Amino acid sequence: MLKTFDTDVSAGLRSDSSSAPTFASGNLVLANQLQMRSGLLERLFREQSMRWFAVLAATELCLLLLAPWLAAQVRFYGDPEALHAALEVLPVRSAAFASVVWICMIALGMYQRHGREVSGVVIGTLTRLVLAMVGGALALMALYFMMPAVEVGRGVFTLSLGFAFMLLVASRLLFSSLTHGRRLRRRALFLEPGRKADALLINDRLEDNLRSAKIVGYVATQPPGSGQTGLDPARRIPLNVPLVNLAFNHRIDDIVVASDDLRGGLSMDSLMACRLAGINVLRLDTFYEREMGRVLLEGLRPSWFVFTGKFDRSVLRRFNKRVFDLLAATLILTLTWPLMLLVAMAIRLEDRGPALYWQTRVGEGGSEFTLVKFRSMRNDAERDGIARWASADDDRVTRIGRIIRKLRLDELPQLFNVLRGEMSMVGPRPERPQIVSDLKQQIPYYELRHSLSPGVTGWAQLRYPYGASVADAVEKLRYDLYYVKKQSLLFDLQILLQTVEVVLFRRGGR
Repeated sequence: MLKTFDTDVSAGLRSDSSSAPTFASGNLVLANQLQMRSGLLERLFREQSMRWFAVLAATELCLLLLAPWLAAQVRFYGDPEALHAALEVLPVRSAAFASVVWICMIALGMYQRHGREVSGVVIGTLTRLVLAMVGGALALMALYFMMPAVEVGRGVFTLSLGFAFMLLVASRLLFSSLTHGRRLRRRALFLEPGRKADALLINDRLEDNLRSAKIVGYVATQPPGSGQTGLDPARRIPLNVPLVNLAFNHRIDDIVVASDDLRGGLSMDSLMACRLAGINVLRLDTFYEREMGRVLLEGLRPSWFVFTGKFDRSVLRRFNKRVFDLLAATLILTLTWPLMLLVAMAIRLEDRGPALYWQTRVGEGGSEFTLVKFRSMRNDAERDGIARWASADDDRVTRIGRIIRKLRLDELPQLFNVLRGEMSMVGPRPERPQIVSDLKQQIPYYELRHSLSPGVTGWAQLRYPYGASVADAVEKLRYDLYYVKKQSLLFDLQILLQTVEVVLFRRGGR
């Protein structure tokens, strides 16, 4: 079972009242002087590193708008009249071209900070880009058939795809060289790392998974061996100057307070001086959450839930989520109902059993509802009445069931649960009551995932493969709580679009 601690951060940071005048007259002046002498331009770029994917998305949208213009210039080179006629109608057609390809790139996770690559960063990015261009081309053909007014000629269309691909490859290479280099990665300093930080850095290899930050080293006021059990001594930075000086000397952007017990040894004055000098100060769990896209369960305190600025459960949020669910479910049902009929016929033809499968699941607030899916297992899969997770190569799964599970087609009937209000399009995966009862006994805070309606897809489903054990449930809970905290309409749309990626690369289904 995970241990929890209920230490109060405000009580944990020592502030010597007798030093307050020194802080006001000394540390504040020192912080301002160091701020003036620091590499402000370099720090400005690193300060924006968390927003580089938004900058990349806007840049590539502009490049996609440029591609048809370049294509028209090449296609009608030497024919001024034809070029003039093409340019007159190009703005609307260029916008249609760019929007469709851009949405396909979003759907394939090309702007996701916490994305997973198929086989390495370069190959994975190129694979997604090629699929986005192919998907965009097919979607544009369908759009041109329905809306001839936005259609471009075949020559311009082909050249536009070629120019778009080359521009996007160049954009990705430049972006990769910047973000995977050192100048745009935020430089982090771990302060007073304890056993929890030790485990993350050594056992979980946290640094290998960081995309936007680099851990420069760690500062510990305690002697080696008194709290750190395995951190590399060569990375220990001696605190022989004020902390704010040390931070600027090493060009630090983030000071991560990584102590297991915040009540000892940390000076509020030193941290305040760093904050006033423009250096970000954050706790280990906040740093982990920002970088990894999941919640650090170890040492999680109730105050994390109570005092966080997220967890939007306002009336407006509930309203826009319900409207989003209704529109998305209706649209997907309209587009996929012929496919659903084919799946139902295939299931019936295989073993003459029922096409649909009803099962009790746990919904919002712990209430139970009946979930409907396409049947992918034999009729006698659970003849003893005991709930079991599906395992890899489960012999209970039928031949048709194996296909529809990989493609996630078995979940399409859940759209009717969404229309009835029992489920949402995006949310934690609904589990069976018996499994939920067991997991609540073994995993702290597990019931918090039921504060929202369960989803057809979700952040955990995108970021983690199918869970078939308590350990897997713990890992998925990290992502579920991250979604519960960060949920928004834009996040829902992003997750729904990126579900396409999961289906294409056949991840997670069993």
